This record gives sequence, structure tokens and C-alpha cells, in this order.
Amino acid sequence: MRRWARGRRRGLVATPAPRLAALAPRLAALALGLAAFSLWLAPMVPGVASHAAAQDPARFWEGLGDPVLLGLVEEALAANPDLAAAEARVRAAGADRFEAALDLAPAVTAVGGYTRQRISGASFPGLGTSLPVQDVWEAGIRMSWEVDVFGHGRRSLAARSGLLAAAREDIVDARVLLSAAVATGYFRLRGAQDRLAVARRNAESQRRTLQITVVRLEAGKGSGLDKARASAQLSSTYAALPALEAEIAAEQHRLSALLGREPGVVVEERGEPAPLPPLPESLNLPPTDAVVRNRADVIGAERRLAASADFAGAARADYLPRLSLQGAAGYTASTFGAIGESGTPRYAFGPVVSWPLLDLGRVKSRVDRARAGESEARARYEGAVLEARREVETSRVAYAHALDRLEHLEQAATASERARELASLRFEEGAGDFLEVLDAERRLLEAEDRLSEGRTAAANALVGVYRALGVSWMETPSP
Repeated sequence: MRRWARGRRRGLVATPAPRLAALAPRLAALALGLAAFSLWLAPMVPGVASHAAAQDPARFWEGLGDPVLLGLVEEALAANPDLAAAEARVRAAGADRFEAALDLAPAVTAVGGYTRQRISGASFPGLGTSLPVQDVWEAGIRMSWEVDVFGHGRRSLAARSGLLAAAREDIVDARVLLSAAVATGYFRLRGAQDRLAVARRNAESQRRTLQITVVRLEAGKGSGLDKARASAQLSSTYAALPALEAEIAAEQHRLSALLGREPGVVVEERGEPAPLPPLPESLNLPPTDAVVRNRADVIGAERRLAASADFAGAARADYLPRLSLQGAAGYTASTFGAIGESGTPRYAFGPVVSWPLLDLGRVKSRVDRARAGESEARARYEGAVLEARREVETSRVAYAHALDRLEHLEQAATASERARELASLRFEEGAGDFLEVLDAERRLLEAEDRLSEGRTAAANALVGVYRALGVSWMETPSP
């Protein structure tokens, strides 16, 4: 008898296999069908690709003819950590939008469980005693689908789409700003290298002047005062060299960081110092209104404003009732082995209407918060437009005046070089005072140093134009 019971228990455990094998395809087909519908629904919304997704910020710098600068920009666009973070934010925004699209589709959940229960006899008047203990086995699926009657889901999806579009515009803006930062660092590096070369060249000239004073002093033609003055000026020039070398190292390390590499690696691979590239004398710029309309930060702010308006609309929809279709299908049995037998199938289906009639205070709070967010987004958009206009107009004027200033600095440097030559010649012939030589050398150093700074400032003014115009103007004319 015990052997038979053990065999029967083994049979109870084994018998569900063929039943479940026959049942599984039907449940799986239903679940996969609903899941496929959800996946099909997600792309059925307007595209949100960036307006400048195909544009390469590195194209702007091709016209300058500096392959080192172009290589640095391209490498930064491929390896900068901040840009990688912005791309990750786009993927996160895309996942949020996909989830919002799935909210318009049925939600299907596979369920299965076991419950041991005893129902109270008080639930059945007249019974008087508790019912016996029961084992309940369940397997099936549950489905819930909110019918978007008043547009809550559609507005939420539109808002998430707007945020995704704004995140993609942020990438365009980040690429422009990164390219500008690399170009600024590169121009500062070349400018510091040029200033260092100017200082060393002037130091060599001042050293020769000091040698002349020593020779004249030994020949009884000069004075110790001349030697002391020449030595002091040479030492002052040498004192400026360490600061310039430190500035060069700082710019090198900054460029390495922008490229996502260890400090100093970038410069080691780029070879010897080189002069700044020639700059274009004039720029054919588009109208300010066209620039502002196409700037990535302005477009991103506009799409965030639209998204906040959609969020506010979705919040207002909470004032209205919601209609959802609820359903469940599966099997319920007292033993695991009985699942799938006749009498165990079950299903339930019906509409459900919910309305937060007694909780309108919380709904109002959410609506007020959404409206406040919309007001903030509108203010940010208006601020982005004003800032874009300011940057465009300022960059136009700054570059034009930087070129004018550079022309005068070049003339001043040329005149200072001629003055130093004449002062040295007069001093060697005994027709001039040594103070004229020292003053001419000092003025030459100052003029050439200001010229070097002026070239760097003009180059950075061009970077300002690029940063202000962004992808509205991706090509610069050749110098």
C-alpha cells in the first residue's frame, strides 16, 4: 500500500509535463504577440534626429591649413570623456522615450504561484465552521491596457520625444564647444611658444649688447654703469622665460585632458613648436536670425520648452477619468499535477474606470509643478535666444577689431626692430648714448611680445566666431 502511494505521488509529479508542454505554446504565443505589438508601437512616433547630425565640427578648421590642429580636433571628438557622457545621456533619454511608448501598449505579466489557505466559515452564513485547508496552484498571464482616451499617454510620449531631441542637440552643442576648447588651447599653446621664442631671441640680442659693453669697458670707452644696465635688462628678460615655459606646459596638459589622454602625451607626438596658422582677413557670415535659429543650444531649449508643455498637458489629463482594460487567463488547481486538466482553466476580462475624485489636491499639485516647469523652460529658452544673439554680435565685432589691432601691432614691431638697429649702429659709431640702445631693445621686446599676444587673441577671436555660429557655418574661407 505504501509502495502504491509512493508511486502515485511520483505520478502526480510527472503527469503535468505533457499538459504543460501542450499549454506552454499557447501562453507563449499570446505573450510574444503582445510583446511584439509593444515593440512595433515604439517607433510609431515622429523622428527626433538632430538637425545637424551629419555635420562634422572639424570641417571648420580645414580652411586654416593646419593639419596638427585638425588632428587634435578629430581626436578629441572621438575620445573626449565629456562627449561620451553626453552620448550616454542621449541613450538614457531614448530609453525613457521607449518606455513611454510602451505605456500605450498592453502590459503583460506571466504569473505562477502556490498558496496554502483556509477560508473562514463566517464568509458563508449558516456554515458555522471553518473550511478545510486548501492547496491552490496557479499559472497564467495577466494583462492591463490603459486606453488613452484623453491623451495622457500620448502627451507623455511627445514630451519624452522632445527631451530625446534636446539631448541630441546637446551632443551637437557639446561637439562644437569641445572643438572650440581644443582650438583655443592649441592657439594658446602656439602663442606661448611664440612668446618664448621672442623672449629668447631678444635675450640673445641683449647678451650680445652686454658683450659689446664689456669689450668697450675693457677698452676704456664705456662705463660700469652701462655694463650694469645691460646686465639688468638681460636678467629681466631671462626671468620671463620660466613663466612662459610653465604656461606652455599647462596648455599641453590641458590639450591632453581634452583628448582623454595622459598629460604630455599629445605634445610628444606632435613634434616641435610651430607658428600660428594664417587667419582669414574677412568672413562671409550668415544673418544673425539664421544663426540663432540653427544654434544647437537654442533648438535644445526650444524642444525642452515643448516637452515641458506636453508634461503639463499630461498632468492636466489626470483631472479626467482613466479607462483601462484588465484581463487574466490561466489555470487554477488544488494540485500541481492537475493544472491543465478540465475544470482548471480560468479567465477574466473587463473594463475598469478610475477617477481621482477624492484626490484632486494631489493632481492639482502635480499640475502646478508641471506649469512651473513650463515657465522655467520658457525663461531658459528666451535666455538662450538672447545669449545667442549677444555671442554672435560680439564675436563679429571682436574678430574684426582683433584683425585691426593685429595690423597695428605688426607695424609697431617692424618700427621697433628698425629703431633698435639704428640705436645700435649709432652707439657703435659713438654718435648715440647707450641708454638709447637699452630703451630700443626694451621697446622691441615689448612690441614683439604684444604682437605675439595679438596673434593669439585674433586666433581666439576666430574661435569665438565659430563657437557663436556653431553648425550654422561649418566652413571657413582660406586665409
